[in-house]
Amino acid sequence: MVESFVRLMPKQGFQEWPSLMGDMAELCRETEYRLVKDGYRKATTLHIEDRNYKELMERINKDGLIYTPILKAAYSEGFIHEHKEAKEGEPFYWYGCVTKTYKEGQEFKKADGSAEQKKPNHIKLGKLLGYPECCIDYFNKKFPQNWDPIWIEKSGRVCGYPECNRLLRYFGVHITWHFSCSPVCEKTKEEGKKWFSVMKEMDKELAEKIYNLLSKSMTWDSYHGVVQIETPYFVGLSRTFPYLEKKRVINWEVKKK
Repeated sequence: MVESFVRLMPKQGFQEWPSLMGDMAELCRETEYRLVKDGYRKATTLHIEDRNYKELMERINKDGLIYTPILKAAYSEGFIHEHKEAKEGEPFYWYGCVTKTYKEGQEFKKADGSAEQKKPNHIKLGKLLGYPECCIDYFNKKFPQNWDPIWIEKSGRVCGYPECNRLLRYFGVHITWHFSCSPVCEKTKEEGKKWFSVMKEMDKELAEKIYNLLSKSMTWDSYHGVVQIETPYFVGLSRTFPYLEKKRVINWEVKKK
């Protein structure tokens, strides 16, 4: 099993991209929180560390929201598909959820199952997170087969909407936050319009850079538990579901109008 990791290597002339991707990921995280605050979705997940506990809790309280801690989670670099409980004495962060009400927070905690070491109820979680039903159903069926289920039946040339592009998820950059059931899922595209409008309200220039990046042609190349994503600006590496017999490659292109 490949340990969790993430690497970002800029191409010549694009040395600013690692820092820019960090700014993009922060805007994406902020959008998740904002959509709960605005009442567009019932819940979002949030990691809280000792260093920012006071600041975040004060903000959550001020915004009239509820934080429900679920698990003291062990640190891991980059993309993970499950939260592992920190051992006694190990550094940890709180994995939990932000909701409008205490009841919704408890519903999320129960559906997540981490605190009781139970399997998550992906259908319930997806509904609380505001994902389209078709994509919830897709994830619920495919996740047990592949815990990084990016259109697992597809390879080669794939055309889709920028709102559906999750090929850069390992670096925290995306418009919508769920695995779309299809690269041309109309419900995901519709959800993405709302999420993108919120992004633009907070930082129009950076939001448009995210949209333009997700519209660029890129290659997602997965083999033996490592995925390489090449864009015009950088090459990224991360851990993923291991294809052992042969690699799977997606050559992404935006769908023409």
